[in-house]
Amino acid sequence: MERKKKTVFRRLSAALLVLILCAAPSCGHGEDTARDPAAEQETVETAATAENEVGNQADAGETEPDAGAEGESAVTEDVEAAVEETEFESVYPKGIQAKSVVRITEPGSFSDKLTVASLQGLAAKHTDEQILIRTGAADLYAPVMDSVWGAELTNRIGGKPATFDNLLAGYRDRLPGGYVLCSAKAGDPSVSVAVSVAGVTDSVIATEENRAAVEKAGYTLLLDLTGKDDNWLRSSEYWDRLSRSAAFEQPDSMAPKLVDYAVMAGAYFNFYDGNNPAAHKKMYKFLDEGAVIFGYNNSLGEYETVKSFSEMNLQMVPADHAYNLSTLSGFRMASAEQGGGGAAAEESDPEQVHTLCIVMSDGDNLQWVLNNFATGSEWYGNPKRGQFAMGWGISPAAIDTAAPMLSWLYGEQKASDEFIMQLSGLGYTFPSRWKADARQSMAEKLAQSMKRSGLRYAEILDDNGFRAESLGDFAAQDGIDGLFYIEYSGYASLDGQILWLDGKPVVSARYMIWADHAGGGLGYIARKINRASRDPKSEDAYSFLIVHAWSGMKDGKLAPHGNTMDAVAELISELDGDVEVVTPSVFMDRLIRNCG
Repeated sequence: MERKKKTVFRRLSAALLVLILCAAPSCGHGEDTARDPAAEQETVETAATAENEVGNQADAGETEPDAGAEGESAVTEDVEAAVEETEFESVYPKGIQAKSVVRITEPGSFSDKLTVASLQGLAAKHTDEQILIRTGAADLYAPVMDSVWGAELTNRIGGKPATFDNLLAGYRDRLPGGYVLCSAKAGDPSVSVAVSVAGVTDSVIATEENRAAVEKAGYTLLLDLTGKDDNWLRSSEYWDRLSRSAAFEQPDSMAPKLVDYAVMAGAYFNFYDGNNPAAHKKMYKFLDEGAVIFGYNNSLGEYETVKSFSEMNLQMVPADHAYNLSTLSGFRMASAEQGGGGAAAEESDPEQVHTLCIVMSDGDNLQWVLNNFATGSEWYGNPKRGQFAMGWGISPAAIDTAAPMLSWLYGEQKASDEFIMQLSGLGYTFPSRWKADARQSMAEKLAQSMKRSGLRYAEILDDNGFRAESLGDFAAQDGIDGLFYIEYSGYASLDGQILWLDGKPVVSARYMIWADHAGGGLGYIARKINRASRDPKSEDAYSFLIVHAWSGMKDGKLAPHGNTMDAVAELISELDGDVEVVTPSVFMDRLIRNCG
């Protein structure tokens, strides 16, 4: 079993971190119909296109835009004076913390994208001058790298514009200097092999299309992997050098996303999109129990993929659209405090109300959080956010793999926003299918991550797993104050049932907003809630409503891919005055006081 390395990081005091953040400016779960990769990809590509003008200016050597122009407020406090050395153990791969971040526009060709991704991963592994591709929400969280961690933002490398050739030359003397050669076709097996081998040999990846440029920069051929496949890799000398705690799985249509992080982590990578469950399971048997797989498998489908991993005590972080994780992972954060009002205690309970908690789904989708979740008017960027209490999900991986993004999200919270942990573990999994000892160990690590992330409540999605046997391991943790539960086959199929474990509630969803699903319509939900109990001593007076992130208002009605937050606002407008919408913390605290 691979030994995890303890990472030393610099800790901002909690008070100073909150002050700084206030100053600074996927996979859809259940029934395999929720996810819309095409829509997500369209958004990512649109964002990248919009940034090309700025990126091209950088490549041409023009003046770097001032960070303040991107919405960052000046921070005058001396951050360096308020740090202390602390140790923590991360279950997710982490790079070196960057002191300088070179922002670039992603190259146009697949070959150059692949080479730059491998270079980005190696830079995060070996140097404190690292690469950030300007796509998705990168221009939101990049200023936080500066304001909180003091990283310099630039568009130059070695004093020159950060073009493809200059990046290769700029890093040459700081890397071992070898390269591996593979096919220029994303679906060719040699590409997956090259990513896996590059990580354990510290090599740049090149193809026949750009090897001349790579060699001109001073890199020499280490291995020609053209024609090599997964069978060759598994029988090679490099197989035993790959990580046993992390792996990567991507459809080849996503290439080369996640390549940077896999290279940095020295982990197995496969552009695999097959639909054979038995073969898929066999591929990942080499991993240690509790290992995390980043990516997604479109062809096998959500259910079979998660089931396969769960039966091996593995978990998946949906991240197939994610960029920059190698660089982002290096930013250390000891702990984070939410900026919302979710933890505010009530002095007394209101009488005769129905208490409703509304939570958005899919926050565990790391690629969504790093792309259009933050800015999309359907979700966190909706102008109605803050007008009513709302629960949001976030992956426990965020604090270790994307701390600048987590900092930005917490810094932008309204008083009525609260984040909870999504989903099911350190990654998406079905806990009921785990071995008992492995599940207990996972729950302990999850609780530690939640404490550091300032998250009090966990949301569990399982496949017929609403029982004490599997949920008790989570309820037993000091860092988890309660659980929200949704069922895979239908988020609200348990109709609000509540389990009490170790004095903590496990609350199943009573309602769901989900277009084209029975029981998912706004009028139906409003009528049910308006007729529900108002007795604070009855569990029937408490409802947890889960919102399908890919459903919302379109042309005046609930529909797939409409505006999700507008749908929540529409529902609330139809509720009676004695229905109170509250944050997850207020909901759980009130339930425990009155019914526990």
